[in-house]
Parts: sequence; C-alpha cells; structure tokens
Amino acid sequence: MFNTFSDPYIQFAFDIGLAAVALTLVLVAVIIRLRLKLRKSQRLEEAFIDIWRPILLQAISSEVMPDLPELPASSQGFFLKLWNYLQESLRGVANERLNEVALELGCDVAARALLKKGNRAERLLAILTLAHLHDRKSWDALVAQANAVDSLASIHAARALINIDPLAGTSLLLPMLLQRRDWGIAQLANFLGAAEEAFLLQLSKNILQMDKALWNRALQLAEALHLQLPLESMRYIIEHCDSTETLVTALRKADEPALLPLVRNYLQHTDWRVRVEAAGFLGRFGDTEDTKTLKAGLEDAQWWVRYAAAQALASMPFFGTVQLLELRACTHNATALAMLDHVLAEHQVSSS
Repeated sequence: MFNTFSDPYIQFAFDIGLAAVALTLVLVAVIIRLRLKLRKSQRLEEAFIDIWRPILLQAISSEVMPDLPELPASSQGFFLKLWNYLQESLRGVANERLNEVALELGCDVAARALLKKGNRAERLLAILTLAHLHDRKSWDALVAQANAVDSLASIHAARALINIDPLAGTSLLLPMLLQRRDWGIAQLANFLGAAEEAFLLQLSKNILQMDKALWNRALQLAEALHLQLPLESMRYIIEHCDSTETLVTALRKADEPALLPLVRNYLQHTDWRVRVEAAGFLGRFGDTEDTKTLKAGLEDAQWWVRYAAAQALASMPFFGTVQLLELRACTHNATALAMLDHVLAEHQVSSS
C-alpha cells in the first residue's frame, strides 16, 4: 500500500500543521490566563475602591484627618488611580485634603520611585501624582521626562513642571512648547491656562528674539489662551514675518485699533487668506474711509473674501444692515449682489 507520509514534503507540511495547532493551543491558554488575571485584578481593585473611596471622601469633607488604614505596596497602584481620578474631578480645598492624605501615606516617595523605575503606565501615573502634589523633589526627573521622545509622557511631565512652578516651568519649557509638534495646541492650552500670566510674561519677553519660524505657533498658543501680546510685538510680527501662515494668524490675532493703518495695506494682498483676515479686522476697527475698500472686496475673485467684506460692512456700527440694503440697491455686479443677498439673509435669520 502507498504510504502517504513517505513523501518528505507531505511529512514536512504535516509537522508544520501540528506545530501550528500546538502554538494555537498555547496562545489560547495564554489569553485565558491573561483574562483570568485581568478579572482577578479588576475584582481586587473594585474591593479596594469600596474600602478607600469612603475614606477619601471623608478626608475631603472633614476638617480632621480620619484614621487611615495601612496601604500595602501591592495596592499602591489602585490607590494612585483612585486618588488621581478624584484630584481631576475636584477643585480647591478638596485637592489640598487629598494631598494631605497622599503625603501621610508616603505616596510622594512611591511616585518618585515609579517615575524612576516603573513601566510606561506606572511612569504616567507617577507623573500625574507628582503634578497634583506639586512635588519639587521630582523636578529634575520630570525635566528628563519632558525631554523624552514619548509624546504622552513628555507632555504630562511638562504639565507637572508648570503645576509645580508656573514661572520656572514656562521659562524652561518655552522652547519645547513652540518646537515640539507632537504637543498639540489644544493639549497645551488645556494646562497652560492655569499659568497663563507666567506664559504671557515669557512669551512677550522672548517672542521677538526667537526664530521667526516659531512665531506662528507662538501666536496660535496665545490665541488658544486668549492672551493679547504687546502692541509693538504684534506690529513687528505683522511687518516682518516671512510666511503667509504667520501673517494670517497675526492678523486674526490682532486686536488693537492702533494697527489699523498697517492692516489696511493687506486688503490687496496676493493671498486670499490674508485678505479675509484684513477684512475681518476692518470690520472690527475700521472707519468710514475703509468702507470703500470693503465695497471693492465684494467683487473679489475669492468667495471667502467677498463674504468677509460683506460681514465687515454689516458689523460696522456706522454702516450696518440698513446701509447694506442701500448698497445692494445701487450695486450691479452679479457676484457682489449674490454676496450681499447671502449676508443680508443671514442677518435677517439671526435677528428673527
């Protein structure tokens, strides 16, 4: 009888199949083990929270520190997660009371140890903890983390440094805040808001000395934080910026009537985005002499420029929608008429 397995290729394929089945069984066993371990950890954490949440809530609401049970090293991670959750959820005196509890339990020491030797998740937890504790002893370690490649750990370390010392933190981190593109503007604005005065001081002092390539991001950060840079800094940036993107941001950020003579020049700029922002500025700060150029903007080749010009005219206190209707009556250009009808309809809807 013919022996199927006498062919070495078939035998090899059979062996490979057996190995694949064995590896699959091992993988299934590992997955089951991990899931069981995860469920056990979840049960332990839930039991821990049932005990410690009332204790922490009592510490927050009471003027006297409650008796704290011993915190085993194996439960430190559970505690820090619960503690940080409450820190992020509460404000004011409650944060101070939570800090007292954490210091009483030696969580500052534990967090510094995790920052030094923990895995990535433990380091992130440590950074959050040290930020809430305003722990100055961890300053150098946090600086090292802020300079790290890991985007998430580095931005949380930056937040921690600014929480600990807003002035020193913004002074140290200003170059990184402007150069690290992996740190999003919204993320930075979220925690710089608590240190906006310190950030504005550093930005105002340094913006004209920094590389022009960083101006756009600096202005975007100031815009996100609703910070107004000094008039002369804004004037210098508008006059000397090298990129259209920076000019667009600067004009959008400009909020001083004294800049009107300078901004008027940009309503004829070659880039339509600049013309849009210039028209918007004239709508906020322009005078009667600017209505002529804005009327001309109603015939611009770019829809958004025509829209900005019409909105600017409608928003001027001495012009407004009544004069816009009169302008429409004596306008013959089709594109200008279409835009006037569009903006008048918007204002009619908003006022009804």
